[in-house]
Amino acid sequence: MTDVHPEGLVADPARVRARPRLGAPLWLWAIISAVCSLVAVAAFVRWDPLGGAGTTPDPGASSGLTVGGTSLLPLEKSSGPGGDLSGFAGRTVTAEGVAVQSVPSDEGFWLGTAADERVWVRLVGQPGESPFVAATGDRVSLRGQMVAHPESFAARAVPGDPAAAALLSRQRAHVEVDRSDLEIVAP
Repeated sequence: MTDVHPEGLVADPARVRARPRLGAPLWLWAIISAVCSLVAVAAFVRWDPLGGAGTTPDPGASSGLTVGGTSLLPLEKSSGPGGDLSGFAGRTVTAEGVAVQSVPSDEGFWLGTAADERVWVRLVGQPGESPFVAATGDRVSLRGQMVAHPESFAARAVPGDPAAAALLSRQRAHVEVDRSDLEIVAP
């Protein structure tokens, strides 16, 4: 059939089918997909596009307190729940520039990254007063042995501090260091 128009007779107009719309252009979906893929890959490989700027380091990775190449901190990661270190007894412990958390005794101090992430260090060697004088915040390097201790050791090592004694009891081991194998590397 033909339609009558003011210009005259016109053949049947061609019917144009409208293309269904997807809601957003295809290129937009491709970009969203690519960004999601990059985020997923970055999460799995720990990619840091900022090169470490503005990130918080893993406290254990940079703690510098190791036994046989294994970082002791964080405690739960190296020793399991509760921080039991007795499994490392008899092994050599090294520290490179690790912060002194507190010095409650002339013959011992806490070494680590935080008040709840620390290991007791007992000075051994020559009898008498220790020539080693450390203060909270000093950074020290040492080489010593992990030694298992009985539960009664904690109360003798840190008298008057029940929280510290409880932590030391749970750890069931401490580091013994000869004074000659210990040095302050940064006050």
